[in-house]
Amino acid sequence: MNRPALATAGTVLGVLLLLGGKAATSPTPFALVQGSSSLSATAAGTSTGPVINTRYGPVQVEVVVAGGRITDVTALQLPTGGQSGQIADYSSPLLRREAIAAQSAGIHSVSGATYTSQGYASSLQSALDQLAASSQTQASSVAPTSAGAKA
Repeated sequence: MNRPALATAGTVLGVLLLLGGKAATSPTPFALVQGSSSLSATAAGTSTGPVINTRYGPVQVEVVVAGGRITDVTALQLPTGGQSGQIADYSSPLLRREAIAAQSAGIHSVSGATYTSQGYASSLQSALDQLAASSQTQASSVAPTSAGAKA
């Protein structure tokens, strides 16, 4: 085998090894971010997550839950100015849609907006945790009454 053919074969093999031997699938701007929610079916309310300071600026979200389901997520703070602001403006609606679709903070990260996506997911998870704790506290503080009990 001649040298150019061997070099080409080595390059192809190297690329395949880097890709894990998998053929490329349709491109997607997302990669999985871990997270979960433990909202009860009766959880309801609005909660604001903490400000997450990322490399490119602060990220903070507010979540609205009704009947144990995320109905809205609003970005209260995102990186601003220059390219960071443009990326945040682009990624915010995608992250909102992902959160509502996932019904948790286990959302996909927008490609090119990794820090913003991680901050968004972290702030969202904290907000959901606050609502879950609040709904558990409210449920445990409501004592059942019996018809035969005397006051």
